[in-house]
Amino acid sequence: MAINWSAVTTAGTFAQTANTTTGGWFWTGMLWMIYAILLISMLPMGFIPAILGSAFSCLMIGMIMVYLGVVSWTWVVMFAGIIVGTFLWIMYEQR
Repeated sequence: MAINWSAVTTAGTFAQTANTTTGGWFWTGMLWMIYAILLISMLPMGFIPAILGSAFSCLMIGMIMVYLGVVSWTWVVMFAGIIVGTFLWIMYEQR
């Protein structure tokens, strides 16, 4: 499928063009790859801080992507679920 690049006039439409050719999965995949890269790079600080730090960072990045219109709220809320689940795990371990 060819893209009509003359219709791409703003940064928002440029970002949405990648989703058009991949069926809406490009930026979702990029968000989860960012999460994986952050998680792996933060592992020397410990597993729990790495999960919390990478999930919080991707939650913030994901909110920006939602307002750009390239990612669904469903995928971004998963990072909030990871954070809540990790806090519940911490509380369970501390009792």
